[in-house]
Amino acid sequence: ILKISRRQTNMSKQLLIAIDPGFDSMKVIANGVHFKFPFCAVETDERKMSDYGGRHGFILYKDSSGATWRVGQYARTVMYDNKDSQDDPMARFYTEARFVSPEAAVGILSAIAKAIELTGLYGEDLDIRLIVALPHAVRNKYASTVTGLLAGDQRFFMTFDNEAEKEFRFTIHEQNVMTVSQTIAAILGETSDDNGFIDESKFKYLANGPTLVIDGGYYTMGLVPVSRGGSVDDDRAESNTNYAMKNVNLGVAKEIADARPDIKHYAVEYLLSQGETAVRYMDKDQGKVVNIDLSSIREKKIQSVCNNLIRYLNKQYDNLIDFRYILVTGGTGAAFFNQLLDYYKGTGLMDDEHMLLTRPMIAGKELPIEFAVVVGAYKGLRGKLGEE
Repeated sequence: ILKISRRQTNMSKQLLIAIDPGFDSMKVIANGVHFKFPFCAVETDERKMSDYGGRHGFILYKDSSGATWRVGQYARTVMYDNKDSQDDPMARFYTEARFVSPEAAVGILSAIAKAIELTGLYGEDLDIRLIVALPHAVRNKYASTVTGLLAGDQRFFMTFDNEAEKEFRFTIHEQNVMTVSQTIAAILGETSDDNGFIDESKFKYLANGPTLVIDGGYYTMGLVPVSRGGSVDDDRAESNTNYAMKNVNLGVAKEIADARPDIKHYAVEYLLSQGETAVRYMDKDQGKVVNIDLSSIREKKIQSVCNNLIRYLNKQYDNLIDFRYILVTGGTGAAFFNQLLDYYKGTGLMDDEHMLLTRPMIAGKELPIEFAVVVGAYKGLRGKLGEE
């Protein structure tokens, strides 16, 4: 009873935050407001940096000892500018262990600060409820570490855009930090309403399966079979790292390596995200500068990685003949969807009613596909609070 009355009196200061720390970008929903920024954090000595004040999207995190980290697009820029000086600064970052790294803590705390800023809910009496989505295969392994990183008293400083530095102080109680599998979150997002209750019209994906969920991100391709009735078949589920967008970008990097060995997979992503679709190099034989069209090479590589994925699915899941529904989600899932659909329609196995691209909806509004996981996590968080 006490708990209920406390929630009611504190409702105005309650901040519900769902975070999907994807390998490419950090997707966040806070009290129904959605935003994202590139998930990248680099420790810097700001005294030596040229001034970036007044630039949109600038995020600087400073801990209580004074150490500073650039976060988001500006961290990516620092990394891209230093791309010649080290082999791959992101090597450790693009592994699942990064969920327990200092970069992850900085990135997630920056997302919480941005959520506080956007909702205007400041003050130490803030009641934060947090859910973090982790790759399906490692959720159990890292859940307690992620909770440990975020629970407790937090005090740090943030600079957003060209605003003045602000101090952030809050406490998140351990029982208010939850984790969820990214793929389970994607299923929740597609099959439940805003309050986390099952949406009757979508229940068939769980009840009348089996359903295969294909959740394509930057680093992992989550493959999760859901048996008829809605239980996840964990023995056959996997977070595969051979058929994601990183593999596409590795293919692009390899194709241009002779001309531009400095452009690694993360640089391909950075350039395309900046709208730079061409890179130049000096052709010594011709004695002139030649343009390489990155986006057309990437289109080709998307096709070949998707073909490899189709071969793998057919081998791993017996040509998908046992599945009634295929739910495709995530940014890479969206990039592959038409090719997957054409192929499985061609075999006579699937049609538009049974092979679907998820449509993340919240408060009656459709969000971009890359928010599919965080929408589900947010709905799950609301459902959990509804049970209290």
